[in-house]
Amino acid sequence: MPALTVRNIPESTLARLRTRAARGHRSLNGEILAIFEEASGGVPAEGPVWMPPVPLPEKPTFGAARPDGKPLSAAGRKKRAARLFSLAGSWVDSRSAEEIIADIVGSRTMGREVEL
Repeated sequence: MPALTVRNIPESTLARLRTRAARGHRSLNGEILAIFEEASGGVPAEGPVWMPPVPLPEKPTFGAARPDGKPLSAAGRKKRAARLFSLAGSWVDSRSAEEIIADIVGSRTMGREVEL
């Protein structure tokens, strides 16, 4: 199969290509081939469609406003945050912390240093 070498790629361009490849779950080579296919009018390569990133808010709010748009009180924000975090569940283990640590250290590959 033919090969192509591209020289003098600016670091910023290469970084954007790597980011785009990661978002599309492709290798860098696969992403470049997909771009070439699309640019040449061919069928895009198989794989997820790349989408631009969604801008995130500067600071998470945990729903700092009520549905009517009015701000929550400090107690209301704490109550809402507690409810959101409780949805993740909780860790239940009857072992002591020392037993858990011993289990983790014991499951490590021999010869590797582990510092806890």
